[in-house]
Amino acid sequence: MRASGNRADIKLGSLFALACASLSVASLARAEDVSEFWPEFSGYMQLNERSRAYFDAAYALGKESDVKSVDVAAYLDVSLKPIARIRRDLPTDDWQRNRYLWARIGYNRVFEATDSAAVEVVENRGVIALYGRVPLPAEFWLETRTRTDLRWIGDEYSNRYRFRLDLSRDFSVRDHVVVPYCNFEWFYDTRYDAWARTLANLGAEVTVTDHFRYEVYLARQADRLPGETDLNALGVALKWYY
Repeated sequence: MRASGNRADIKLGSLFALACASLSVASLARAEDVSEFWPEFSGYMQLNERSRAYFDAAYALGKESDVKSVDVAAYLDVSLKPIARIRRDLPTDDWQRNRYLWARIGYNRVFEATDSAAVEVVENRGVIALYGRVPLPAEFWLETRTRTDLRWIGDEYSNRYRFRLDLSRDFSVRDHVVVPYCNFEWFYDTRYDAWARTLANLGAEVTVTDHFRYEVYLARQADRLPGETDLNALGVALKWYY
């Protein structure tokens, strides 16, 4: 019975990923769009039952800056009531997927950015985010995130508000958790007092061991302000858990 259940989960996961992919293939096919590779390295350290620390380093062109840049970040994640739900179907304990409601605060430094005069400067960014998860039929989960970026780009201060919807489902494949997902995000930038960007991601996270996971995804980013630019990216994130 367990083997047939695994086969059903694998089949459903494949159909879910294929359905999400079919929605993004058309937009990814435009030859004139810029293509990029976004590598990322993350570390998570659980501090206690309610909180964990999160450290991240990433490199990209066009994602967090108009030029090629490394950005590093440090965050604190804190559970809000209700603290957790018990997921007995997961072969590994997962801090995020065992929470209904939690918050993130932190700091992000982008080593090269451009200000309004197109001068290359450093960006310092405070981050405040609120996450919520709700169950859907067929064991899918909808995660919402509301995030505020407090941005000091050189001497210029602005805010950016980000709203994301994420659809995912956990699958157990040979005692490993595989989580295909797709999400869509809207960005409001106070520098322009308008919706300046959208970002769509399609990917999957694979749990290798209790301490290591990797994530591979396709991204489609559309900037509308200050000018119209579109890019496609292949992202790879390596994650360590302690």
